[in-house]
Amino acid sequence: MDARASEDGFCEIFDRYAPAILRYAQRRLDSREAAQDVVSDTFTAAWRHWDRRPAPEVVLPWLYAIAGNAVRDQRRSAQRQRRLTRRLSALRAAGPAADPGEGVVLGHSISQALAALPEADREVLRLVAWEGQTDARMLGLALGLRPASARSRVLRARRRLRALLSEADNPGYGAAGQVTAASPDQHATEA
Repeated sequence: MDARASEDGFCEIFDRYAPAILRYAQRRLDSREAAQDVVSDTFTAAWRHWDRRPAPEVVLPWLYAIAGNAVRDQRRSAQRQRRLTRRLSALRAAGPAADPGEGVVLGHSISQALAALPEADREVLRLVAWEGQTDARMLGLALGLRPASARSRVLRARRRLRALLSEADNPGYGAAGQVTAASPDQHATEA
């Protein structure tokens, strides 16, 4: 294939999938600018590996996998920037600033339960719910896993989410309905 045909194919893929990659990134990042950077980084990496691209029917999951790496890079960069800002603020202030995340208690909302999940669980649930990657083969490609492993990861993530939602609905009880250390006498008062 000549360079012109390859370039045209890339442009077609960009036009078709850039909006999906932007939505993917916007759902995972706090700023539109960071999401746009992810789109740029994703298609730059795709161009670098264009000669090794997968079959057309699996290009989108391939792009999701690349975008996932770009999102992680954006998050790491934002974390470094926040740490630096905190350090600089601490130099000016008398004492260190309080961490706004300390003392956060899980509420009843799904978004709060999702936030309490490990990143890997959140990502697989977002790929299924937000990006529509319900086919195990396509999901596996996006995650870099075999289809069976992708299915297992979805099941585990859903189970963990249900447990968190159950705990939020029944404070003081664990996922199995057992009294937790946080509220040892709650069971006795409800009986």
